[in-house]
Amino acid sequence: MSSSRRYGRISAAAVAAVVLTGIAAPAAFAATPAAAPTAATAVAPSDDVPIKGGLLTLDLAAAVDLDAHGVVVAAVDGAVEADAGVSLAVAAGSKVVTRNEAIVGGTVVLKGGVKLTAGAKSVVVSGVRVDLATGVVTANVGAKAGVRIGTMDVSTVSVDENASLVLDSGLTLDAAAFVWLDTVLGVHVFADLDADVLVDAWIEADVDARILVALGLNVDIDLGLGIL
Repeated sequence: MSSSRRYGRISAAAVAAVVLTGIAAPAAFAATPAAAPTAATAVAPSDDVPIKGGLLTLDLAAAVDLDAHGVVVAAVDGAVEADAGVSLAVAAGSKVVTRNEAIVGGTVVLKGGVKLTAGAKSVVVSGVRVDLATGVVTANVGAKAGVRIGTMDVSTVSVDENASLVLDSGLTLDAAAFVWLDTVLGVHVFADLDADVLVDAWIEADVDARILVALGLNVDIDLGLGIL
C-alpha cells in the first residue's frame, strides 16, 4: 500500500465504564486472632467491547484496472466516495472480543455499499462484515448473500491509548468469488486476476474505552471523567 496515504485520526470517546467489585468487609472478631481487614478492588473485564464508530476504506482501483474495462465504481446507500476509494461506516453490532488482555475475535459490521457499473449493467456489493477472529470478509454481492470476498490479516490489528482501533493489512481478494461478475457486467475483468489479489483497504474505528482495561493498557482512569 502507498506510504503516502494519510489517515484522518478518529477521536475516541474516552469514557471508561468500569465496575468495582470484590470489596471485602472487615473480618469479625472471634476467640482466635482476627485477620486484618482487607479491601480488594478489581476492575471487571469485559469480553465483548462495542465498536462505536469508524470507517473501512476500500480502493479497488489500486489493484484492479477497472477503468480499462469500462467499469465505474460508486458509493451507494450511505457509503462515501473518498480520494482513496470508497468508505463504509461502522454499524451497530460491531464489537471486539478480548480475553487475557488480547483481542481474540469480534466483528466489524459495515453499512453502505459499492456499486460496480459497466454500461447499462450494474451490481452492488453491500452488507460487508469483517471477522476479527479469522480475518474473513463477507458481503452480499448482488443477489448472493454472505459471499466470502477475501481476508484481512487480523494479526496486525492494534488499539492505542485513545481506544482507537486500526487494521491496515489490506484485503486479499478472493478472486474466484467475483468471476461471475464478469458475466453479470458483461466484461472480462475478474477472470484474469491472480488467485490472491491484495486490495488497498484499512479500518480505523473508535472502541468503547473499556477496551483499555480489557487489554491491560497502561493508562490512568478517572471513574468520573474517563481517561486522564
